[in-house]
Amino acid sequence: MKKVNTMEEFASLAGVSRPTASKYFENPEAVGTRSRQKIEAMLEKVDYRPNMLASMLMRKETKIIGVLIPSLGDPLYASIVRSIEQHAMSFGYSVLIECSYGQPEIEERAIDNLLALKVAGICYAPSGIKAIEGRLQRIQSELPFVFFDACFEGVKYSVQNDNCQSIELITDYMIQSERKPAFFPMPDVNSNANERMLVYKQSMIKHGLEPNVLPVDTEICWDFERWGKEQALKMIRMKRINEGGVICANDRIAFGVLSALFSEGLLSKNSKYQSIPITGHDNQPLSEFTCPPLTTVAQDVEGIGKMCVEKILSLAGTKSFQLPDEILLKAKLVLRESA
Repeated sequence: MKKVNTMEEFASLAGVSRPTASKYFENPEAVGTRSRQKIEAMLEKVDYRPNMLASMLMRKETKIIGVLIPSLGDPLYASIVRSIEQHAMSFGYSVLIECSYGQPEIEERAIDNLLALKVAGICYAPSGIKAIEGRLQRIQSELPFVFFDACFEGVKYSVQNDNCQSIELITDYMIQSERKPAFFPMPDVNSNANERMLVYKQSMIKHGLEPNVLPVDTEICWDFERWGKEQALKMIRMKRINEGGVICANDRIAFGVLSALFSEGLLSKNSKYQSIPITGHDNQPLSEFTCPPLTTVAQDVEGIGKMCVEKILSLAGTKSFQLPDEILLKAKLVLRESA
């Protein structure tokens, strides 16, 4: 079977124009019956696969949505990206994923890559890199740009979990269970860190209780499990973790806290620490399988992905969805053995 490398060569062999061939490979129903029959007959005779990316780059924009996240190693981001991809595919779009890994130069290069490919829009989860914020604010005026999971000052469009609702939900649950929970913060990598801590404080005061934010060390890092374990070991030795329980700013921090309790022999069946309730936030896929399984609040990851795609397409003018500029989605309480 003859190998054909270019669409121009294939169109000539099929006896159709190049634009007609290009239109066929995007949507066979978009060309006339006679042209479609010629193209399909030629596809039986030659080995040809169109370079759709090259074709799209010849136009002003592609049917690609860019997604930029700190890391695919975080199961929450992986779940949201899966939702974005599934919903993008339902509208005939593909997804290109870039990761920053918390490195400014990698994030800059990732943004350049997405812009060079003329993506239809970008879904972006902030990585805590302050040096890039100014450029990201400027890009918002150049193409559809939607923040998810967190944002910063000057953001136009965002899709996020409602931290006020979710942290109040888990704090109220702990208090109603006759506990006086402490709060285990997360590294200050994005707006979630301060938002969740502030809501915890407000919720405790609402119930007439003194907030107890654990005095962990400040560090900008994404290695939450390791950091959580190191800080939890310090808190255990300072006797700051007790039967009142701990609300962790996210599940990955809670994984580290549970590991620290176990390594100190405080999760054994005969230990009084068995009764120390530990909760998280996010409902990471592994939360159900920790020991003990983790009580947490589940973010609406499907909704986040769906709203991101619909907002991008609305801003691009290819679809019409009546959506606010700032979208907050409710979380659900998930009760398991840890609390």
